[in-house]
Amino acid sequence: MNIQKSKTNFSNIAIIGSGPTGLYLLQYIWEHIDVLASEIKEITIFEKEDILGMGMPYHPKTTDIYNLANISSEEIPLLQESFGNWLRKQDADFLKKLNITDLPIDDSEVYSRVSLGHYFVAQFKQIVSLLDSKGIKIVQKANCEVSDIREEDGKLTVTDCNNDSHQFSTVVIANGHEWNNEDHPASGYYASPWPIHKLIPKTGETYDFPVGTLGASLSAFDVVTSLAHRHGIFAKENLKLIFKKNPSNPNFKIVLHSAEGWLPHLQYEQKEPIREIYRHFSRSQLLDIIDDEGFMRIETFFDRLCRPALIEAFSKDRLTHVVDQLKKPDFTFKDLVSLMSEKHEYVDSFEGMKKEMITARNSVVHNIPIYWMETLDDLMYSLNYHAELLPAEDHQFFHKEIMSFLMNVIAALPLQSAEILLALYDANCIELKSGFVHFPEDAFSEGFTKIILENENGDKEEVDYQLFVNCGGGQKLELKDFPFQTLVKLGVVKAATVNFADEKEYKDNLTEDKKKGLKILDDHIAFKLSGIQIDSSYRTINSQGLANNFLYDINFTHTNGLRPYSYGLQACSATSLILVESWISEIVDHKNVGEEIETITKLYKDIEGL
Repeated sequence: MNIQKSKTNFSNIAIIGSGPTGLYLLQYIWEHIDVLASEIKEITIFEKEDILGMGMPYHPKTTDIYNLANISSEEIPLLQESFGNWLRKQDADFLKKLNITDLPIDDSEVYSRVSLGHYFVAQFKQIVSLLDSKGIKIVQKANCEVSDIREEDGKLTVTDCNNDSHQFSTVVIANGHEWNNEDHPASGYYASPWPIHKLIPKTGETYDFPVGTLGASLSAFDVVTSLAHRHGIFAKENLKLIFKKNPSNPNFKIVLHSAEGWLPHLQYEQKEPIREIYRHFSRSQLLDIIDDEGFMRIETFFDRLCRPALIEAFSKDRLTHVVDQLKKPDFTFKDLVSLMSEKHEYVDSFEGMKKEMITARNSVVHNIPIYWMETLDDLMYSLNYHAELLPAEDHQFFHKEIMSFLMNVIAALPLQSAEILLALYDANCIELKSGFVHFPEDAFSEGFTKIILENENGDKEEVDYQLFVNCGGGQKLELKDFPFQTLVKLGVVKAATVNFADEKEYKDNLTEDKKKGLKILDDHIAFKLSGIQIDSSYRTINSQGLANNFLYDINFTHTNGLRPYSYGLQACSATSLILVESWISEIVDHKNVGEEIETITKLYKDIEGL
């Protein structure tokens, strides 16, 4: 390995992946073309699928016509034109093929995921054409998955699926979702729902038995919608959606397994649909809470920056009992999570969803924001982009106490999806079981998958499924699973770690279980996160602790240790914008903004004014 600090060479860039993150990267290169046109000569885009610009979650090969995008046009960061305006230009026959029949197009409505994929392709073509018009050569390599990357003398050699080698001055990894766990089709077990078509029965066949899912998340509802439409008919009676099961599959049912027994909260009206990092506090306020050791403690973040914003939000929502609690100095972040989780816990989650549907529909139809949800989402979005300032103790707290709450309570299920769920519930075709799911050693047998369901009291129940789908999300990425292992062997990338604020206290209470998550360094211990180490501008960090000015990684799977709340199209946009703005800062101001918290926070503030 021969790596040292140097100015980035932007002349010949490779982008690995052309989904939404790569698409927004091209968009922001175009928006800064006045500076970048003289720097960038050629961009090569590698895409393992046959269509560039679409992205895995939106590709017809991966998703189903019945799966919804879970995001409306007004929430999607702008490309060359809005999603809603693009849909309005399409003819009725094409829209029908995209499962869009309810016209006119509404910017606040949620449409099929495949329609969003076609929109992205159209935007990709427009942006490529614009970049080409400015003299930047765009090389498009479809059906061309990158198999490896090698570094030599500060330059990167990319090897594609044909074993052809290509040398680049800068590489950006943006290859999106990866599903590497093994399916067991003979046992009816699938490690992820993707591609969704593997779960759909063959023509003329149906599932006349219960189907299980691990998780009751948004991806689990993709399984629900895909299978439900093949096993019955949805219809409207007196303006209410109902489900009638096919006579050929009287025993069809979907059983959702959720540890907490939660269903996500429903879609709500938002005053500001696009997230901002410094909406509820200033950059200087954030810098003020960084201690002398360079740490930002999560409880200080909550106390000084979140509490005032949340008091204002809950006051607007007229939830005075929560305001009263927040005004107490000893009311902590964990206390808030516990209090709001209790409001989300119902004896029957579907009956709870029915009650919530009234409030949610009123919010959306009458444009009444639910301020506390929106504000908390904004605050966690901001925390995400400063998470490298948290010590190991706070990363552990965030993952253990906060993430599940955010993904179940703050994640918004579209009202259309909720109507489908409730129609299935009323037809006795769906059930939610709480408890932890374990897979015994003999889990996978011919014809069925065995799970052990353990409740909060430790009682265990054995359940067999002829079809069981793991919708618990992708596994946390370990360094051994990083797709470009030559970079690992050469020390160009390393595992993400964070230091402890109180290393002595942690050492004094060290158990064998705790040791598994540690990285033993020469002079101290560090806590090993998932994914790889990056700096604030998404440059990868090598084994010597230096930033690689030639290799960036904006794949959320690879960076979710240090960026735990990065998800969705808004994060795709923000991440790509941060990356491009860091390039502009280096070119114009000769600064590597990812190195100092003062400069990266200034960049964060600047991009919100764009």
